[in-house]
Amino acid sequence: MRTTLYVNRKLLKEAMRLANVKKMTETVNLALAEFVYRRKMEELASRLGTLELNLTQAGLEQLRRDE
Repeated sequence: MRTTLYVNRKLLKEAMRLANVKKMTETVNLALAEFVYRRKMEELASRLGTLELNLTQAGLEQLRRDE
């Protein structure tokens, strides 16, 4: 879909550099995908709430070994 956007050129160039991509469209699509992913993860985290883990260093190391 072809759309006209007015974006901050400096911000777009920095995003392209950080993403290591050459095309503006690719940069915008990547940024949108990451934005959606992060918001969905935030939404999921808020729905799940918090979990209290009472792990010692030794217990954590054991869990890692068991993987």
